[in-house]
Amino acid sequence: MILQDDAYNKIADLIFKLRQKCALKDAYFMKLIGISQSEYNCLVQFFEIDSIGVKELSERLEITPGGVTRIITSLENKGYVVRRISLDDRRNINVSLTSQGKKLVKKMRRAAIDIHREIFDQIEPDEREKVAEAIQTLLNALDAWLQKQEKYLQES
Repeated sequence: MILQDDAYNKIADLIFKLRQKCALKDAYFMKLIGISQSEYNCLVQFFEIDSIGVKELSERLEITPGGVTRIITSLENKGYVVRRISLDDRRNINVSLTSQGKKLVKKMRRAAIDIHREIFDQIEPDEREKVAEAIQTLLNALDAWLQKQEKYLQES
């Protein structure tokens, strides 16, 4: 019989290993695309939208506006994004994908789907839905836990 602490320890180990493997997968992906980790994290924010404010981008990435500015400058120098003063509030700057940036984000999405298809195809077909459901259950539990920790996280 597995003790409760042993079961939680096993789960903690599995999540840690999953995190490590995902980081290696992402490193492969970034090398394939030819972008840095910070550029990758930023461009992923554009999967569903073509334009976003620097302030919102800073919040999504959980980094300072100065950090976002450095990333945006790098992406701008590569021709993937442009900055424009917001028409709604001239104090704000919006970041938009260029046509080259849109192509890159589309390529990233396609590559992500292909890589995850290769990974998921390693799992027996009748187990794939169970794995997807288990991952969703884990994400829901993490979201619930993080919501409870929100006050503490905001203080840091």
